[in-house]
Amino acid sequence: MQPTSRVRRLPALACGVVLASAAAPAAYAAEAAPDGRRGVQIVMVNFNDSAHGDAAKLESTLESAYYGKSGSLTSYYNEITRGRTTLGPAGTEVVSGPLTLPMAAACDSGRIADETQKALAAKGVGASAYDHISIVFPNKKAKCEYAGLGTVGGGKTWMPDEHFSIDALVHEFGHNLGYHHHKRLRCPDGDLGAGCKEDGVSHKSVMSGGGSAAGLTAPELIHNKWLAGDEVADVTESGTYKLRPLYGEGSGVRALRIPLGGKDKIVVEMRAKAGSLDGAIQGVHAHRVSADDYTRSALIDPTPGDGKAPDADAVKAGTELTDTARKVRVKVVASGRTEATVAVGLGGGAAGPAAVPDPANAPAPASAPEVPKTPGGPAAAAPAKTVAFKAPEAPPAPESGVRPGGGEQRLAETGGDASTWPLAVVGAAALLGGAAVLATLRRRRA
Repeated sequence: MQPTSRVRRLPALACGVVLASAAAPAAYAAEAAPDGRRGVQIVMVNFNDSAHGDAAKLESTLESAYYGKSGSLTSYYNEITRGRTTLGPAGTEVVSGPLTLPMAAACDSGRIADETQKALAAKGVGASAYDHISIVFPNKKAKCEYAGLGTVGGGKTWMPDEHFSIDALVHEFGHNLGYHHHKRLRCPDGDLGAGCKEDGVSHKSVMSGGGSAAGLTAPELIHNKWLAGDEVADVTESGTYKLRPLYGEGSGVRALRIPLGGKDKIVVEMRAKAGSLDGAIQGVHAHRVSADDYTRSALIDPTPGDGKAPDADAVKAGTELTDTARKVRVKVVASGRTEATVAVGLGGGAAGPAAVPDPANAPAPASAPEVPKTPGGPAAAAPAKTVAFKAPEAPPAPESGVRPGGGEQRLAETGGDASTWPLAVVGAAALLGGAAVLATLRRRRA
């Protein structure tokens, strides 16, 4: 079935999602963490009335964008997961096609996917041969207004050639890995009660307008078990805790998981530049997780404005987040370049000692006013659950195909304007001109 509505043209290109469940009340258990190697089938397709201009050049561009040593889909997720999950070619052909589909150019994702998979099957490549299928199609006549489209928890992405960008590619694969768009909650004065209001996206994740220069948030990493064991500390008593940066080398606690009643949590992380990630994200950030659904957490922002600095919406030293009804207090005691100290009060207890001034963002002092807790025992997150999601711009319409593990897929194109979804869209001509040819990954030709 086709989408029942289209997204209006917006100042910034839209990102789309295909939703993996059929009705709002229904839920399904998340599949096992996608550890190990995941096979990607890249397919260039033409329509019977529209074709890619320079297929050979596009092929080289795609090899670089998907599998290059840096600035690629593979390098991003290698760095994000610290090698726990890698993406690579599903078969001997790094890029298949161009395959000509028996259809005129149209922004019809369901039919494009169906006809592409039929064409692959005719070549002996069935759906069981790959974990992800990424379809690159000519958009001059199709006129799709999105930068990319992806199934949430499924394995399909659609990439229009004229809008192609690494930011969009990494984002759509994030949808494949289970993530929804990461939202922002404005909570004035750190009040986590009724005063919090949703306000756009967080820009703290590739799933929220941060682009491929941003890492994933701690809740998103927890969902796919890319933070596990002693990297996640489950807070069970009041005390003061140390945090190290979410990314980078070394061991230690990278996230605190604080109970907020029922299945709700606060997840606290420290962000700092590490490798190619998080150069524009610094400081301590807190996220609200509702109903144990780590796929769509929301940034808790206690700051009054929309500052531009890397730590503009971080929880600064001395700031306290409070949920009076649930008797939870979280205070940042100190926040530096390599370490943060966070005090937590549960059951009405005080959230640790007074703040340690840190105006120059210097590293936290060697000794804190209170002896930090040493969290013990494994704290691997239980698999998250994903429920139906209603896109803000257009209601979902069914799309043909079956989600791995069951469940109807639904198509929704979600829009965003320049203030809420600034995907760094790179023009196809510029991308084609600057792509490196990866000789070792060239497609084997008969």
